Amino acid sequence: MFYQLPLERLARHRGSRPQLDFAREALLALHESDDARYEATERGLEMYAAHEEALAQPVAVLRDRFGDLLDIRPPRVRCLPGHPLQQPVMAVRVIVRREHSLAAVHELRARNARIEEECQRGRIVIIRARAALRDLLGLGERLAALTGGTAQHAMRLSHYAP
Repeated sequence: MFYQLPLERLARHRGSRPQLDFAREALLALHESDDARYEATERGLEMYAAHEEALAQPVAVLRDRFGDLLDIRPPRVRCLPGHPLQQPVMAVRVIVRREHSLAAVHELRARNARIEEECQRGRIVIIRARAALRDLLGLGERLAALTGGTAQHAMRLSHYAP
């Protein structure tokens, strides 16, 4: 089930070929890593990842190989079954220039992140926070827009919580 990889994305072929055949061919073009795993299924190619950035490279490889015939579904957060349902909580680190730090903190808070630390080192600020993965989807693109592409961020699974 790859519990350490709380994000999934489905790739499908738009043509008339069986999805399992497409998925098996797609597997040949991809390389698994600690942050991404793949599985050929009747539905298509299931991609499991530790965070959104881990899906960027495999999606680019598949787009190069299959072009317009590739259908990539939006990322979906994977929760642990049970009662109550357990959702992934991520540890996030954002590095921004000082002039963008307030915007970055505001963005994190708007995503229900709990700011744990802000550290200034010269002209940069390092922000550490925790938030549910579902609230963090699209964070990289948003930070890039807020900071003119200068922000860096990383996230990893911290734990699962109700």
